[in-house]
Amino acid sequence: MNFNNACGLARIAVASAGRQLRSRSSLVARNQPHQQIQRKSFSSGAVEPKEAPKVEPISAANLSSRTHAPNNLEKRMLVFTKKYKTVEEIPSYINQDVMERCRNQVRIKIANYMMIATAIGCIVMIFLGKQAQERGETVQKMNLDWHKEYNEKAAQEDAAAKK
Repeated sequence: MNFNNACGLARIAVASAGRQLRSRSSLVARNQPHQQIQRKSFSSGAVEPKEAPKVEPISAANLSSRTHAPNNLEKRMLVFTKKYKTVEEIPSYINQDVMERCRNQVRIKIANYMMIATAIGCIVMIFLGKQAQERGETVQKMNLDWHKEYNEKAAQEDAAAKK
């Protein structure tokens, strides 16, 4: 095996990661299309040797064929991300990669909406805190008032229990 064959085998092995690996001789044969590989047949001629079944390589089109059946939430997500106009238009099976992209878009949109809601909530609380400060309401004053009411109730209950 020379250097070019070894490099070709390495390229094929890397490109076919995740696929079923073929025998080494078929990899060499794929790498050298112009040369014929001589195969020796040891049969007596009466029985034909069985040919190995042809294995189609797994392609991206085969992996992402319509194999995912979306549920009601996923159908709403597809409409929310504007992949389809209505829930009724969604087919019973869709591509898995379309559903994954849709989930990612929904996740990003929800995170953005939550960030906006948090910012609005912070602004509202700042506004309400400034109004309370102008009225003279403080946490310390509220705490003193609560203790005063609690002590008055406790004194009234003690007086009622003594009578």
